[in-house]
Amino acid sequence: MMKHVLLITLLSFGCHHKQADTEPRGELVDNSAHPTPGGGEGAMIPPEKMDEVQTDLGRRQMIVSRCLATAMENQEVKRGTKGHITFEIKIGTSGHAESVKVIKTDIEAKSVSDCATKYVQETGFPTLPQPYETSYTFAMEAN
Repeated sequence: MMKHVLLITLLSFGCHHKQADTEPRGELVDNSAHPTPGGGEGAMIPPEKMDEVQTDLGRRQMIVSRCLATAMENQEVKRGTKGHITFEIKIGTSGHAESVKVIKTDIEAKSVSDCATKYVQETGFPTLPQPYETSYTFAMEAN
């Protein structure tokens, strides 16, 4: 009998434990993206805008490739030359390229880099909530 009383007593104390407090304490932090007025720091570039930038650059492929063909016609490069040119591009909020730099190329003719840079600078991009830096590689081949 004593065992039963002791067991009941222990069970009654054991069942009255405090549940863990699941209420948040302190200041709540909102990590979601919110554009700031005027497009300042903290504004995010929507994925659709990033895709549109890549599409706009892809549409320039043929005209940029023409730079290598022109260099070949001017005998600045050998017939059959092919290669790549990679740009680092900073696009302003107005949709214009603020900075265009060749960061890698395997085509040695400076005229090709200058020509391709000009076409990238002339590309119209979408307006953006903040400046956007990206890179893009064009493949070129002249026969």
